[in-house]
Amino acid sequence: MHFDFDAGKYAVYVWPAFALTAAVFVWMITDSLASARRWRREAERLQALKEAKK
Repeated sequence: MHFDFDAGKYAVYVWPAFALTAAVFVWMITDSLASARRWRREAERLQALKEAKK
């Protein structure tokens, strides 16, 4: 499979758009993982609190 990386006269627009898209994907993945970690910690804290009350 061959992919032509030459964007010609549109390279000024294409490559920054690819870079911005990659940066947004990285940000979304990082934010999602951090949010999942926070929710997991909160769920564990609430579960421990619930078990301590028994």
